Amino acid sequence: MRKVLKELLIFNLLPFITGIFIVSDYSIRKSIFWGWSVVFISIGVGLLTFYLAKNKENKSFLKFYLSGMIVRLFLLLLTIFFILKFIGINPISFLFSLFIFYIINQIIELRFIIRSLTKHV
Repeated sequence: MRKVLKELLIFNLLPFITGIFIVSDYSIRKSIFWGWSVVFISIGVGLLTFYLAKNKENKSFLKFYLSGMIVRLFLLLLTIFFILKFIGINPISFLFSLFIFYIINQIIELRFIIRSLTKHV
């Protein structure tokens, strides 16, 4: 678990800080921050769901993890809608940063799951 937290910090903070320091427009900075924070919270919930489900039987694991994934995606869509609707940000830079951080974090999450399952088997 420590290794995945280190990867999350390294591979999230590096693009986040780079994006914040390179971009001079405040609305784009705010968009990068909101995109990063939404994905970071989502990945945290996903890792927590996997951690809670990994010691269960196969059928229970699939129910628990996949239902958590559905809830997570629904909450992600709802959060994106509310941020775009009620917070004054640049929608293109928000969606772009959301996309970039989502891909980075999904790779980290999949690596963590694969490592955990190979150790578990």
